[in-house]
Amino acid sequence: MRKLKCCIRVGSLYMLMSFAFYQAFSQAGTINGTIRDPDGRSVQNATVQLLKSIDSSVIKEMLSDSSGNYSFKNISEGAYLITVSFAGMETQFTKRIEIHRRENGVNNEAIYLRYKNVNLKDVTVTVKKPMIEQKADRMVINVKNSITDAGGTALEVLGKSPGVTVDRQTNSIAINGKSGVSVMINGKLTYMPADALVQFLSGIPAGNIERIELVTMPPAKYDASGNGGYINIVLINNPFTGLNGSYFLTAGYGKRELGAAGMNFNYRSSRINLFGNYSFDHSHTIQTSTAFTQFTREGNTITNNTFSNRDAIQQVQNARIGVDCQLNPSTIIGALLSGYNSRWSMIAYNGATISKNGAPDTTISFVDNPEINLWQNIMANINFQHSFEPHKVLYIDANYIYYKDNNPNTYSADYYDHSKDFLFHEDIRGTKLTPIYFRVLSADYSAPFSEKITMESGAKISFSKFNNDVTVEKLTQGVWIPDTGLSANYLLNEDIGAVYTSFTMNVNNKIILTAGLRYEYTNSNLGTAKTPNIVERQYGELFPTFYISDKFSKDNSISFSYNRRITRPAFNDLAPFTIFFDPKTFYSGNPALQPAIANTLQVGYGFKNYSITISFTDEANAIDNFYFQPQRVDTVSGIVYLSSRNFNYQQYLTAGFSLPFNVTKWWSMQNNISLNWRKISTSFDKAPVLLQYFDYSLNSTQRFILPWDFSVELTGLYSSATYLGTAKREPFYQLDAGLQKKFPNNRDILRFAANDILNSGADYRFGETLPVSGVIVNRNFNFQLVAYRLTFTHSFGNSTLKGKRERTTGAEDELRRVHN
Repeated sequence: MRKLKCCIRVGSLYMLMSFAFYQAFSQAGTINGTIRDPDGRSVQNATVQLLKSIDSSVIKEMLSDSSGNYSFKNISEGAYLITVSFAGMETQFTKRIEIHRRENGVNNEAIYLRYKNVNLKDVTVTVKKPMIEQKADRMVINVKNSITDAGGTALEVLGKSPGVTVDRQTNSIAINGKSGVSVMINGKLTYMPADALVQFLSGIPAGNIERIELVTMPPAKYDASGNGGYINIVLINNPFTGLNGSYFLTAGYGKRELGAAGMNFNYRSSRINLFGNYSFDHSHTIQTSTAFTQFTREGNTITNNTFSNRDAIQQVQNARIGVDCQLNPSTIIGALLSGYNSRWSMIAYNGATISKNGAPDTTISFVDNPEINLWQNIMANINFQHSFEPHKVLYIDANYIYYKDNNPNTYSADYYDHSKDFLFHEDIRGTKLTPIYFRVLSADYSAPFSEKITMESGAKISFSKFNNDVTVEKLTQGVWIPDTGLSANYLLNEDIGAVYTSFTMNVNNKIILTAGLRYEYTNSNLGTAKTPNIVERQYGELFPTFYISDKFSKDNSISFSYNRRITRPAFNDLAPFTIFFDPKTFYSGNPALQPAIANTLQVGYGFKNYSITISFTDEANAIDNFYFQPQRVDTVSGIVYLSSRNFNYQQYLTAGFSLPFNVTKWWSMQNNISLNWRKISTSFDKAPVLLQYFDYSLNSTQRFILPWDFSVELTGLYSSATYLGTAKREPFYQLDAGLQKKFPNNRDILRFAANDILNSGADYRFGETLPVSGVIVNRNFNFQLVAYRLTFTHSFGNSTLKGKRERTTGAEDELRRVHN
């Protein structure tokens, strides 16, 4: 019944919004048509010109859309010609077209292009992309041509990207200080749980990645969930006909062995496009951490000093295969199947010392602490696209997504008194089994209302189901006894319905305006078999978006945008289970978490290839996912309890500068500067906490072209002291270097990369003093990311370009709804 009510609310609002907007516009006399290649495939971005028949003067000009369609509107009575041109094709002219009074329009027959008499095998087109491109709504990181990223992973690329903060300890990522980030693969949402995000990204080899897009200001078409933004990983896709692709092999060493391999393929014919990729990544690392906690109890100063040395191995397999079939010139249907298997295992050597007034009181020695974290995923997608007439396109997208996390761990510890005399032995084991299901159906429709105005509207419904079964047992007299205070099985169901309408107006050749409105209705329920309805919420929100850009001269442009977004609590952050990092540090869910609402204003200015972006965000009930500030400290047991919580509010002011330079023909550089001001209002143990701070980061990449097809790349990163939540992170820096050799056959590339040479980029140092009981918390983590890798890449197959068929589906256009 609740799902039905949700659908009725969403559907009713959608019809009202669309009807109101539709009545505002009408169309007049048009000339419509379609552009095809010799094989009958759609030709996107062909230049189509409307000419006067009497003198061939140009009246209007446009590019064909993704289905090869064009449409000239508001055409007065008269005689016309149409000419079409496209790279590698001969220019084509139509017969004389006449427009008469009282005619609504003319549907011109399809225009078929012919290839020029040029063998494209003998033509080499070189496009040199900058390492980082700053666009109005996103930052684009071109990974494919990076030398220092060769053999690395998507997570390592993100860790060096301007404005991105990666926290491996808590498996969280923030963009410009904002958490709530989701991942897409080729524009398709993965609906990835927070716990799997960092682990998943660390298993995607950079050798299979074309580029990574950091999207921060999405329009109304995209899900309103998440203040941080979207990470869109675009995998390598070849536009050539026939069978083609590439493979890579990587071998390396850091503190332990490293390796990766992968391949991608593409088969393209006149109506069928079959594509896929596979990758395997092996990473063996040594990770160290220390923690210090101090508090006052009955006039005594109690301190906990802990350490952990982890010997960790992660192995990740990613696979993806899909097919697109063009049934006829107007209809495309596609299917996609993907999945991954990520196994992280470790043996940790841990210890803890509890002191009273500076004198040792109790020592804990961990005899054995193995842990496994196994994530598995499968995603099935069917998509459909149909063009009713030029520029009127319907997209339908259906997804089924399944995740499973299996996370067993064991603690075996010996306790000693202040004289180091043995007290007792303790064995604890825990299991965490978490299956997650998503079913998502979306439909989008785009159509022109006039020559200058285009409308997009759509609807979406998603059903999510989460089961989190946590068990903690203690070995007592040879029998494993469950700890009922730490064991529970939580169930969460969340249904979200959404509708949106968006309009884009080309005011003139220089000014573009987009305005949209999105409505989302959420029904969420968390409980257990014994205690249902622990959290039950139903709420609806409106999310407006606005964007305007003006290219007021050849080299200058300015843009302004606004949007409103929501960050819903992650499933794992809501369920009040308890997992302990060590006997004195526990992590627990928080069912009292509330959704956060953020409003963001952004202004951008571009001059040639340089850009500056300034944004301000005000977020109410901001969710702190970094887990560093304790939710509470038990001064009797000395246990520190960590969990996500809501701040009263957060405010961000961010300025980003993109400054590329070509120093000489053989030396180029990309410089990025990020300046940030942040204000946080929260509380600890009912005491108010108000924090304001300023931080900055600098990123510079130097590229040098050497003789004999050699090239060198150096990348440096510095980040000033900053805060994650209310915990202060000390400054850090990172230096990478790479050498590349291209071979004469233009198919083989050999790259050597040295990452984090100074072992400083993954050295996390946090500390804070809390305003109660003299509590001090300091934590240090070093993930030992020093690595030296050698990567060989080979391209195979046909390299003759015959025109790439583009198609877009509803899921590929979306830029997310995933719990954070």
